[in-house]
Amino acid sequence: MSFLKELKSWIGLDPDSTTRKEDVSENKPLFVYVKIPANLGPVDRGEMFEDPLQRALESGAIGTITGGGSQLGEMDEAGHREIEFCDIDLELYDAVKGLEVLRHELARLQAPPGTIMTYELEGREWEDPVYPPKPS
Repeated sequence: MSFLKELKSWIGLDPDSTTRKEDVSENKPLFVYVKIPANLGPVDRGEMFEDPLQRALESGAIGTITGGGSQLGEMDEAGHREIEFCDIDLELYDAVKGLEVLRHELARLQAPPGTIMTYELEGREWEDPVYPPKPS
């Protein structure tokens, strides 16, 4: 099972559902998982990303934040575990405009390089980086 399907099943969504771009609406939102490679706890994640993202989504009536979390790393020799990355779960009511606003806002909020938006659209899973890859 793919990561996205597994995640969708954990939060009570149908892991096998297929979202068509033209069907996305408030009644059938597009689930998006944003992975931010930063050592941020819940309060910092909320202040730096969730709160401003929620305001941007609400102002355009294009989505809402539904959750978030932090992934702890392995325990070090002193028994401490650092946060490896944090994540934000969202529902978008307009796939095209919502993803555009989400990418723009994450860049404006200075999400670190490596921040990825993961979602399923048109039967394909996407891992969409916030910043385009630099040409080599």
